Amino acid sequence: MVTTAQAEKHLLWHPRWQNRFVVGGGSQMSMYEWAADRSEIRHVSSQSDLSFMKCFAWSPDSAFDDLFAIGLASGRVDLLRLEATKVARNGVLSSGPVVSLTTRNSRSCNALAFCQVDPNYLAVGLDKVRGDPSLTIWDVQSCIPTLSLSKTGSFDEANVTRPQPHVAKADIGPRTDPRVLQQHASTEVVSALSFLPQSTHLLLAGISARWLRLFDLRSPIPPTTNVASKVSGIATNPTDPHQVACCGDGTVTVWDVRRLSNPLLTFTERDAAADGARPRPGSVVHRIEFSSTRRGQLVAMEKDSTYVRFWDVQQAQAADGSSDGERSRDSSQSRIARRSWTNLPWTTSAYGVRQSSSEPYEPSALVLANTHKTKHFTRPLASFALVPHSRPFSLTSEVMVVNKDGDLELYAVHDTPKQAPWSSRGDLAIGAGLSHKVLAGFEDRGPPPQPWDIPSNPADDEFALRGRAKAESAAPTLGRIDEDEFPALNSSGSAKTKSRTYSPASFRKYTVELLTVRGDEPVLAERPIESPSQRPASREDTRAKVPRAKTEKSSSRGRKQSSRAVYQVVEDDISMIMRHRAIQGYGIGRAAHNADVTHDDLGSSGALSGLWAWIRHSRELTCIPTPRINGYDFSNQGLLGIWEGFTTLHQSSETRSSTSLLSDVLLGSSASFDSSSSTSLGPAFLLSQSSDDLSYGDFNAAITVLLSRQGTAEPVWSPVLRTNKLAQRELALRLCGWYLRDDDLSNAIKKWERDGQQSRAACWLVFTRQYTKALELLMRSKDEMHHLVTGTLAALIPGSSTSNELRDHSERLIVRLQDPYFRAMLTQLASKDWSEVLEEEALPLRERLAIAFQFLEDRALSLYLHRTAERASTRGDIEGLVITGLTPAGIDVLQNYVDRTGDIQSAAILSSFVCPAKFSDMRAERWLEAYRDLLDGFRLFHHRVSFDVDRGQILQEAVQNGDLPPFEWAPRHILLRCNYCSKPINSSVADDTNKNRPSACPSCNRALPRCSVCLMTLSIVPDANRDAELLNTQVAYKDTIENAIVICQTCRHGGHASHILDWFFGEEGSRSHGVCPVADCDCHCGDEF
Repeated sequence: MVTTAQAEKHLLWHPRWQNRFVVGGGSQMSMYEWAADRSEIRHVSSQSDLSFMKCFAWSPDSAFDDLFAIGLASGRVDLLRLEATKVARNGVLSSGPVVSLTTRNSRSCNALAFCQVDPNYLAVGLDKVRGDPSLTIWDVQSCIPTLSLSKTGSFDEANVTRPQPHVAKADIGPRTDPRVLQQHASTEVVSALSFLPQSTHLLLAGISARWLRLFDLRSPIPPTTNVASKVSGIATNPTDPHQVACCGDGTVTVWDVRRLSNPLLTFTERDAAADGARPRPGSVVHRIEFSSTRRGQLVAMEKDSTYVRFWDVQQAQAADGSSDGERSRDSSQSRIARRSWTNLPWTTSAYGVRQSSSEPYEPSALVLANTHKTKHFTRPLASFALVPHSRPFSLTSEVMVVNKDGDLELYAVHDTPKQAPWSSRGDLAIGAGLSHKVLAGFEDRGPPPQPWDIPSNPADDEFALRGRAKAESAAPTLGRIDEDEFPALNSSGSAKTKSRTYSPASFRKYTVELLTVRGDEPVLAERPIESPSQRPASREDTRAKVPRAKTEKSSSRGRKQSSRAVYQVVEDDISMIMRHRAIQGYGIGRAAHNADVTHDDLGSSGALSGLWAWIRHSRELTCIPTPRINGYDFSNQGLLGIWEGFTTLHQSSETRSSTSLLSDVLLGSSASFDSSSSTSLGPAFLLSQSSDDLSYGDFNAAITVLLSRQGTAEPVWSPVLRTNKLAQRELALRLCGWYLRDDDLSNAIKKWERDGQQSRAACWLVFTRQYTKALELLMRSKDEMHHLVTGTLAALIPGSSTSNELRDHSERLIVRLQDPYFRAMLTQLASKDWSEVLEEEALPLRERLAIAFQFLEDRALSLYLHRTAERASTRGDIEGLVITGLTPAGIDVLQNYVDRTGDIQSAAILSSFVCPAKFSDMRAERWLEAYRDLLDGFRLFHHRVSFDVDRGQILQEAVQNGDLPPFEWAPRHILLRCNYCSKPINSSVADDTNKNRPSACPSCNRALPRCSVCLMTLSIVPDANRDAELLNTQVAYKDTIENAIVICQTCRHGGHASHILDWFFGEEGSRSHGVCPVADCDCHCGDEF
């Protein structure tokens, strides 16, 4: 239905989506046909004697293609055939039959609506008049014979089957037209009407420009639902029968008729500001329409507008955030909703009972996904209609528009929804219409190498990442056992290979491996800042061992590196980089190897590789033999913590790690150990006992201990300024990898000169006040630019007369120089201000930090460190971790780094060192879960398990050191429950009195079943007591399946594993008995083994 004014044109498309439409306005209606194959608009028929026409509606009746209802200014509704003039009836060619539906009181007809399911129902909306309803429901079935243009004119009303349910006929008085079924909305104005799709009885009406009212016409007195909303037009969604939209003033509102209390979406032209929309003051939405071919597409046009706007309305799921403050240590306890094969329906605290709950209906949330508009037409538009497509998937949306002069124009909007899903395996699929293309991020040329087959960097072989050196002979560690990191088990006649080991969840069953420092290991020597390629281990040699040819990303031949084609974008995406790193062995275990892997990243600036090189270097200085000194843990500290100090560990934790027995830490047992048990814990455990309680909390003494580890009891460096923190400066410079002795610096300068880094060598000669050597070095260079700089350098060195003109010239020269070392050198000579030198961000960060620790005063150095750390955090510069360390401030740096690069892999690995071992942070948990899901999506399951095992070792050490309380690594998937109380036998809430009764249920204290062979009551020793006994006796091989309990899942009989095995198989393994040992039980339990 459309309403017309005296001079306005309105366009209405065929209700059954045929290629016909009608333009009406004033007293004329014209029907046209759209020939899509020829792009022509053909005139079909017209009627020009429709005086006082206010609105019209097109009947969807399949028996008539040209039946219209015309609403007049008097309130009368005429039913007519627009093509009647094309057919002669009884030899007479006339305008055709007309059936009039009259109203009692004269008033304007504002709205008309045919029912799409049963076209015999016609709703008429009128202006208000006192004592008379304004909404009338007509049944026009009796008018069909009159409107038929066939010669027979026969119409059998009795044989017509009407859709159900019918609209009930109300008792409206004997003087009312019998074709009127119901009347509503007394003394109100009806401005808009629409039957809901697929419904014969639900009618929406805009009432008095204030209400949106829903009528249920199945009852003579229908129930109504009112919603306060200005309604001047209603549009139903052909693709969603429950979704409607209405417009009023300049607002469009989308509703769900199942819940009209709240709108799904409300928007105006202001929401299209990103598309260049400029809202006009007082603008009114004139017409809206849902697309029949594009799901969720709503088209709107403002009054006197020169364009039509398309809105893409899409469903969205409401975010289900978690407000709890619990901390999750494993994936099964994550707040993220997860359904995988690892999450079974039972836990340790409850038996597997699923509870189903029925939730009430919740309508989906809607969002504006996109918006676009047609071109700006030369004249203001009067109306529009969407053109249905003959093809199911079209690349364009076509709209027919008519301006106020009646000119028609078809416009195609290229709005094909472009789907671009990116799979977790790196493939990007781009689809539009019926075509699609898949862009592969990498090419599988074979299975990727297993994590235990990837060789490590030789530098990692000499140093374990968490600060422990290899032992000459050590018990098998719980995690990956790599011949490059740990010795293999001694076995005669077997090759030295890397074996698979246990999950971190089982580490309590074994003695903790504590590694010692090799006596013949060389002491770390001072060395300058080196890139990973300058380390003794050759990167080419290391990479040659990894079969990269099988897993390398496929490169698009013939494309240049500079071209950013779609293929190149996919291949260079961070997800593909993370996959490549994971296959190359990027993980927790090996810092030097990580530096090698990240050095080859596409487009990498080297910051991440340099960070891993620094991590390895810093832990060599602070973690061998132990990072805990005088109550301070130096393992994850940065330069800021070294300079200003940090909080000590809890003294209870420190005392516990140095004096308590290992069983108390891991098992929570009060069992006592003999003196021999302490020797079995290893030298590293004894090292922690050597800390003197009197020096607890003495930070300066701890720094001195760290410096003494390098074999230099006396300071080897003399600062050029007074300082109260000489030891902190020296340790910080060592952590930066900088030279402290004069001989080392001289050798480095010679090396730089040989490598063609004359500017760097001259810069440091100037910083150390060796001006003559700096001039001579630059003059030996073959670069004429270096010769020119010597003139300015000679004029600026102290002792020479320097004029203001020369200083101004130097400042202008500094700006034009490209070499950062020349800029830093001349800046220091011209301004004598080290702070300006440190603002030269083209210098490497660690080199700037070395300058700061050598030449800045204490207060200025503190300010510079804080300023640089804050700047790195804001920019997401991962090198800022050198300053902050892996502390809460370092997590802020990682967060901004992830926001900038999307590299959750590095964030998850780095944060695993401290979260939750040192402190908790929800961001670290999210990175961890996202990275684990990413590895699973790449089908790198073994790499994900390897990552979990390495992370489990960190948590193991945290429990061992008292940083974390003992906890379950993962939910137990198999448990025993009492047959009486249905509670787990190994419940963690068991009373202390039950610890001495392993043969009774810890909850109800009833005796456990008896062994079917020996008839003794079964006993279940708590894990803590069993592990304490094993640790005390040092006979781990006794903890075998012989002490386990075996229960047949068929007859429910069982007993001790050793007895059951002897019963069925005998001592020598030969078959002994075939049936269950319980009398009168004929179950063949042995067949299940």
